[in-house]
Amino acid sequence: MSGQEPVENPERKLIKIEVDQLLGRFNHKVDFPPDRDFVILHGPNGIGKTKLLELVSATFSLDVQTIADTPFRSGVFTFTDGSILCIERLGQEALPGLSEEEASGDDFVMRLLQSGRGEITWRASESLTQIDPPKLSMYIERSDIPVRKMRPGRWADLVEGDAISTREVISRYQDLLPSRLVAFRSDGIPEEITKLLSSATVHLIETQRLINVAPGRNKAERRQPTVSEFSRDFSRRLDEALALNSRVSQGLDRSFPRRLLSETELAPEITEEAIRSRYSAQSEIRRRLTAISVLDASGELPLPDRTLEPWEKRVLWTYLDDTEEKLSTFQYLLDRVALLREIVNSRFLYKELVLDREGFKVVTATGKEIRPSQLSSGEQHELVLTYDLLFNAQKNSLILIDEPEISLHVAWQKEFLNDIVRIAAINSSRFIVATHSPQIINKYWSNTVGLEPGYENESLWA
Repeated sequence: MSGQEPVENPERKLIKIEVDQLLGRFNHKVDFPPDRDFVILHGPNGIGKTKLLELVSATFSLDVQTIADTPFRSGVFTFTDGSILCIERLGQEALPGLSEEEASGDDFVMRLLQSGRGEITWRASESLTQIDPPKLSMYIERSDIPVRKMRPGRWADLVEGDAISTREVISRYQDLLPSRLVAFRSDGIPEEITKLLSSATVHLIETQRLINVAPGRNKAERRQPTVSEFSRDFSRRLDEALALNSRVSQGLDRSFPRRLLSETELAPEITEEAIRSRYSAQSEIRRRLTAISVLDASGELPLPDRTLEPWEKRVLWTYLDDTEEKLSTFQYLLDRVALLREIVNSRFLYKELVLDREGFKVVTATGKEIRPSQLSSGEQHELVLTYDLLFNAQKNSLILIDEPEISLHVAWQKEFLNDIVRIAAINSSRFIVATHSPQIINKYWSNTVGLEPGYENESLWA
């Protein structure tokens, strides 16, 4: 199931990010000690918090086009094992005050420095596909990409509401373009660089969270509430878990008689106390699965209220071993469902989130069921953000969150990083959070980094 596969080297961690002339002007340094679950970026509007997160995401996902489109001079990423990845823009002088257009260009080089291995270099222009600009512009105009031409090389994005260049159209909507029209690709990047960057799968959560924009010919189908999309996603995940459980159960059931007959001795650990303890624990898991419509607990029989015979102990022990393996197919979902409901329902007023095989349901205090898309924007932000963190971010991910405070009540903002700590424990993930909110930071000022030269952490809201 997606979201469960470990990355190649979770012990290697990102510990420092240095970016020069971001937006053609700002030099930023972010220290991220390996023993911290999260670091918080703050600073005034226009300092480049969002662009910094986008650059980190593009680097780890090897999104060469986005790196090329991002206005910066150089970036350096340092890891706990001493590996250093440098990205340098080519063809520009390293002078302060570059315009954003001057600070972005078609070509850059990646350099990997590792102890005892020398320098490994890759140049982006090696993967450049030449594009006929008039042909590309004509294709964009005739396609279903949600942009409108303003002038040559400039487009109005009808989804995001901003003006973007042709290269940014390619970056945002390359899934709607034929591959032959996409300018930069990650072909040919040395294995050592891809292996380094695979040590942390990056998951970027952007500010625009409530509408899901997916490829498709029909605009109504393409723009769907994210909360509805995530509801369908949970239903799909539950179906996948049920299918896996069915396969595991069939294999165990087929071999049950053979294993039972081959186990003639009663092992010392098979005691009545151990059997009843395991049975009670498994009954609790069954109860939780019943709550999300996975199991029907009506047929469950209690253990006899008497001393068990030796043969009964042996049969029950094998049965409990099999049941434990069967129930383990749901453990990934159960852990996350429990934390999702705990966090979300602690925020909702007079309503409760319920999850079952149909997805999300919201039930009011009067028993009325409402669609998740009928929740307030703040409630949707809370549900979407928490679900995304728990279910869509892979284990051992580096998770980047831009302005989590959007639409959230002040009291909810104060609890956000406490929730992050709990999610980090279940997902083994690390977080970089960009915010304007002192309520989000709350008691965690020691984890903050101010993105402006000479900028003191406490000075913004003192």
